[in-house]
Amino acid sequence: MTSETLYQLLLLSSIPGIGHGKLRILVQKFGSPEGVFAAKLHQLKATDGFDQKTAEKILDPALRDHKFAEEQMKLIEQYNVRVLPFWDLDYPDNLKNIHEPPAFLFIRGSFSGVDRYAVAIVGTREPTPYGKIMTETLARELAIRGITIVSGLARGIDTIAHQTTLHHGGRTIAVLGSGVDRIYPAENFKLAMDVSLNGVLISDYPMKTAPDAVNFPGRNRIISGLSLGTLIVEAGEKSGALITTEYAMEQNRDVFAVPGNVSTLQARGPNQLIKQGAKLVETVDDILAELESKLIPLKQPSQKPLFNLSPTEEAIVGHILNEPTHVDAIAKQSNISVAEALTHLLNLELMGVVRQMAGKHFIRMHS
Repeated sequence: MTSETLYQLLLLSSIPGIGHGKLRILVQKFGSPEGVFAAKLHQLKATDGFDQKTAEKILDPALRDHKFAEEQMKLIEQYNVRVLPFWDLDYPDNLKNIHEPPAFLFIRGSFSGVDRYAVAIVGTREPTPYGKIMTETLARELAIRGITIVSGLARGIDTIAHQTTLHHGGRTIAVLGSGVDRIYPAENFKLAMDVSLNGVLISDYPMKTAPDAVNFPGRNRIISGLSLGTLIVEAGEKSGALITTEYAMEQNRDVFAVPGNVSTLQARGPNQLIKQGAKLVETVDDILAELESKLIPLKQPSQKPLFNLSPTEEAIVGHILNEPTHVDAIAKQSNISVAEALTHLLNLELMGVVRQMAGKHFIRMHS
């Protein structure tokens, strides 16, 4: 797309009443934004969904916000942003196939053909230790299989999903509820830059758009639209993450949920989804089995390290559950002293088999 075409696209989007849906219809019919502005009144009126009043708005030069378009062009260049229109070959296939896809996207980074194999991971901003571990485990196992992880760059589950994917060399997409020059939350600025180098930062909101609450449902719709399925790890009953799963169901995409402890508020969202028919996820295999026919071209995971565990270490691992387990309980169940248990646990942690949490609690990283 040339600079002139981009400028005309921004002008067209600035006309009151011309949202993404109408803009997409117009460009598809007339071939380009320039073609829309060159159209005759009767041609615009003959377009499905356009009445005389709307057609007259399009042809009225006074309604075209040149100041907005010029400012957007400057910011797009300043932040090295690409505007990706619906008709571009790089526009993501998954998103193109939802109802009313965005007419164009602001992106930092670049899409890859493998991004069609994407799974969204979303959840609470205040995860439990269990939620953190499950997010890390599932994001890692998906990433090493070449599956792109999509999330919303929010605190909590979103952040963990992006960070884990990047740590294991995977691709990740962060969808913002603001302009791609307005990173929110601010503490995730470095993470956002890392995402743009190893995936894509994406928004359908113009540059300078603030992260207002009204923007996030639209953001969630794009998260699910980019993905073959959406996984929710932890969320309260009224969590915004549940909006993403609602969109996923509307888009005929799979919904996955990690069951949680019924005594925690964060478990109420996914547990309710499971009652409603979401796929219960205990391991990555539960996701892969559901998406198997869509993931055939993907690579197999790199071979995992082979752990040569002693009989005592095998016994210790067998007594550590997905919930953090205190060293005293591990020692008692393994019939060894606490000091001996700590020695073995240190070795297991160095191998990446277990991970130490706060207060000498341990959790298993590999089954």
